[in-house]
Amino acid sequence: MASPSSIEGFGVPQDVITSERKVQPDGSRRLLLCVPSLPEDRLPGLLADLATVFRRDEVLIASPDLEEPEDAPALPLTVFDGTRVRTDWVLTAGDYLAANELAQRHDAAQVLLLGADVCTLPAVAIREMADRIAAGADLIVPTYSLGAHDGLVASALLYPLTRALFAANIRFPLPMDAGMSRRMVERMASVAQRQTTAQADALVWPVAEAAAAAFNVRQVDCKAPIPPAPAASDFNTLFANVAGGVFADVEAKAPFWQRSRGPAVAAREVPPNQQTESSDLAEEVPGMVEAFRLAHRNLHEIWALALPPQSLLALKKLSIVEPSAFTIAPALWARLVYDFALAFHLRSLNRGHLLGAFTPVYLAWVASTLRTVTDDASASTHREETAAAFEQEKPYLVARWRWPDRFNP
Repeated sequence: MASPSSIEGFGVPQDVITSERKVQPDGSRRLLLCVPSLPEDRLPGLLADLATVFRRDEVLIASPDLEEPEDAPALPLTVFDGTRVRTDWVLTAGDYLAANELAQRHDAAQVLLLGADVCTLPAVAIREMADRIAAGADLIVPTYSLGAHDGLVASALLYPLTRALFAANIRFPLPMDAGMSRRMVERMASVAQRQTTAQADALVWPVAEAAAAAFNVRQVDCKAPIPPAPAASDFNTLFANVAGGVFADVEAKAPFWQRSRGPAVAAREVPPNQQTESSDLAEEVPGMVEAFRLAHRNLHEIWALALPPQSLLALKKLSIVEPSAFTIAPALWARLVYDFALAFHLRSLNRGHLLGAFTPVYLAWVASTLRTVTDDASASTHREETAAAFEQEKPYLVARWRWPDRFNP
């Protein structure tokens, strides 16, 4: 990133760089950029990049790292604000609460809530997100460049569930960055307030909230790699948090998605990337299949508490298939996800145990995907076939949700 001093014509007078007590935003500066806490050596470069696409008089930038103007008199900031936008791997309840507090304090009409990996986002993508919000959208989220085996949790669960139940064709419905109108920020803060009673890092689902409120939601191609999951995180815990979060949101919005809805509106097609894929992951398929066989032996009785007989039979058949033929068809996967979502709602067993029992089923889907998806084109086809299967199987979820005992002997 360029240094701030290299931005010609963007010198900021000392009397303009003031604390929030002295700066009152006027009508020309209604966009608020919430910048997360960043390492000291990365923040100046980010601000310099933002200076190439934003005028100083059209944007307010709030950063928890620069609370006093003398900390960085050369930086292109118009507001220093100590409110912490925490941001970790993805945006969580506490982040939306902080963003709403900042929007109210500075009377911002639009907010860009930038996540921990904001430095990987091109400045032009951030500018496009701002322009879309200014043009009338309520929620803007980025899409990321994917290799054939990237973003599998989104492809398996988040994208197809959001598309099938909320008619929102948004590739990453659990965003790392988000642009929001003032009313969207307020709605997210209202939802987040209920979540933070228990924990500030609870997941909230802005795309589903926008759909339920009939707000306008769009996505922007940012052409940046998908941010990685936390390096120190345990996969089982992380997956249970994400799956449990989306199942809880499905439960909370059941009256909305059970009403008849049309297919998802086609989103702008994300251009295929040119990433080359290694075969290392595909070589792990035999071991993953063997792990599923072991899970089937150990978890069969637990699965029987959550799944109907037809799904149990399908898993039994999978447990004896050779790795070279191990395949979970999109329709079967959709039904299995819907089965676990219903078991989560019915509390058929302890939710922690249920999500733990769901994890090896997801890993079996991963094994199937690694075996059948070999390049970007096949990944895109597989992703769309999976989402379409969730749409087609939605009546199954609706019927099971309303009359769960009909599917049991």
